[in-house]
Amino acid sequence: MDATGEVISPVRRALYIASYGWAPGTQGAVEVPVADIAATGDGHSPLPGRVRGAAVLVDLASNLLSTNYVATRHLLARQLANARAAAMFIVSDKPDRMLYTSAFLIYPRGPLPIISIAKEDAAFLRRLLTHGPVTIRLDVQNSFSSGPVPERNVVADLVGSDPNEMVLLTAHFDSWDPAQGANDNGAEVATVLEAARILKLLKIRPRHTIRFVFFSGEEQSDLGSRAYVARHKQELDNIRAVLNSDAGVQAPLGFKLYGRTDLEVSTRKLLSPLAPLGADRVFTDADFDSDEESFMVVGVPAYSLAVEPEDYYARHHTIVDTFERVDPRMLSLHTAVLAAAGYTFANSEERPGRRLVPSEVKELLHRTGLEALYELDYPDAKPY
Repeated sequence: MDATGEVISPVRRALYIASYGWAPGTQGAVEVPVADIAATGDGHSPLPGRVRGAAVLVDLASNLLSTNYVATRHLLARQLANARAAAMFIVSDKPDRMLYTSAFLIYPRGPLPIISIAKEDAAFLRRLLTHGPVTIRLDVQNSFSSGPVPERNVVADLVGSDPNEMVLLTAHFDSWDPAQGANDNGAEVATVLEAARILKLLKIRPRHTIRFVFFSGEEQSDLGSRAYVARHKQELDNIRAVLNSDAGVQAPLGFKLYGRTDLEVSTRKLLSPLAPLGADRVFTDADFDSDEESFMVVGVPAYSLAVEPEDYYARHHTIVDTFERVDPRMLSLHTAVLAAAGYTFANSEERPGRRLVPSEVKELLHRTGLEALYELDYPDAKPY
């Protein structure tokens, strides 16, 4: 992005985040028994006594992004740690012995070693267990930084004729180390960046400012967007909408409203220009999928681009999330959708809806079934 142009303001790499660093490593192996609790576990049900000192096999549908999954993983990990288990083995649902990487709700470190193992390997261990006790050599010892590690968000503005209000087009630029993070979330960063380039190239100046934001630390628990909200809390009333992109560049369908049914009528009108691109649908279901959570819990209208899932979840957070699997045509289509949506939301006379007050946020979280996960994700000070 040209940082010196007349329309888009200089890019700001703002120091918003103090996260904790880690590095993989080993410091000698230990031999531990394997235990299979033979259930998904829910973090509340009693555990068998044999988990103490053992590596425990758990089925948690690890390739699904869902409220139930992340909450159950968090609670069960804590329960196993309290029971003095040596490790928690989450059986991956990925195909072809692929493993799954994730840390949501277990940042900055888990209460015990949490390891993804292939379903084929889990099946092998379970076959062995039918013949008697099984012992494995466990060699997992990561090193953690002694203090916070600086990280940054990236921010740029396409200044509107009335800059008192703004629309945010956002994506996170961090990824997991097993692969390139091409579809999660490099491709979405590319589409937001290209939307900014196109709007500037066309010399478009919307009624209100369009702000392009790349967040870091999303994979650890929305760290970048949380820091943005904290730092920009005086601007939150001026945000018309946040349009986030973090579901892969498959065929776009429309936008998720995260339970904000009060936005449905106005959003349908705003999305009507996207009908030729097949992206004018409205979805009212809610989950804590990505950085939109940070804005949802402070009442700001938060959206995310909804897409066809295709094989995204098979590759998500795995070694095969690589560049050659990204469809160039879908990149172009996503760019067009984001550029058009950003302009439409920023140029409309009316907002899609208002910012919710704290009591309304609480009711929204309760109504959408997110209240329990919210309490786990924000155990101390509440943002609303």
